[in-house]
Amino acid sequence: MPHRLLTLLAGGCLLAFAAAADAREITDMTGQTVVVPDEIDSVITLGSVPVINSFIFAAGKAPLLASGLPQRFVEAGRWKYQSVFAPQIAENPDLQDANYAPDLERILTLAPDVALTFDADTADILRPNGIPTVMLRIQKPEDVKAGVALVGDLLGNPEVGAQYAEYFDSTLARIEGTLAEVPESERPRVLYISPANMTQPHLVAEWWIKAGGGVSVTDDGRTQEVLPLSTEMVVGADPDVVVVGDPRHVEVLTSDPTLSQLRAVQEGRILVTPMGAHIWGNRTVEQPLTVLWMATKLHPDRFPEAELVETVRDFYASFFRIDLTDEQIAAILSGSV
Repeated sequence: MPHRLLTLLAGGCLLAFAAAADAREITDMTGQTVVVPDEIDSVITLGSVPVINSFIFAAGKAPLLASGLPQRFVEAGRWKYQSVFAPQIAENPDLQDANYAPDLERILTLAPDVALTFDADTADILRPNGIPTVMLRIQKPEDVKAGVALVGDLLGNPEVGAQYAEYFDSTLARIEGTLAEVPESERPRVLYISPANMTQPHLVAEWWIKAGGGVSVTDDGRTQEVLPLSTEMVVGADPDVVVVGDPRHVEVLTSDPTLSQLRAVQEGRILVTPMGAHIWGNRTVEQPLTVLWMATKLHPDRFPEAELVETVRDFYASFFRIDLTDEQIAAILSGSV
């Protein structure tokens, strides 16, 4: 269907929506005012879909999700808990084309009440075609709390923002209080690395490593999201612990002629971040759990594994509204799901 015709059809739908339904205004995380229906029955996510979905799950609104996982996430096989948290995801349509751009024709056919994205180009495509599009911008830990509050308000659970913020802050305060007794000399030096492309892949890791009682060897005041690493830098840092976000990266480390010589690699101190709605080491609503996981791994004498397991169980029950089995929690914590 020609793009101009799609635009005209969407414009007609938008006029009908404005005439027939009550609407309200939402200010998204870029400062844009977006007119959305008073009651939202369907929401789609585009771009970094697993991350954005995690905000919908945390708001307790998984049943409203009308889009599926893009094919690249399905093929990777690591995001299967997305369909545990929202079973309909397995049958929902993929709304992005082979180049990861929004598939406008399929989106207009689906006619969602609202779309969520990180991407300004996506918003610029959808908004003129009658799809209210709310942008998230998640860069710092505080943004996670703001994102949950925004999505909760958008989808009809305005109380969840304060509930999640209290949970986030109290969890971090509890960990910080216990770690206050740990001197700097007893805090392991940690490297979060993607050895497949030799980067420290996410700026937020500088925060959760420190909050979890470690000293990040890449925390030099950087502001860029992705930090390129050289083999020389990694060898020179010689961290006590290496953390990766993908279990396949363990073999990359152990088989590399140089990286395999790191003390942490030779002595088996390689950790794989847990994997729930998304990789815990990346941007996700699960990041209070990331900090507790890090503290548990670095300071097991102060943070028992059983406490981590019960905190994980409580988090998903309280916010995602799902009761996980012991086996599911173990799978998430292993990072191998």
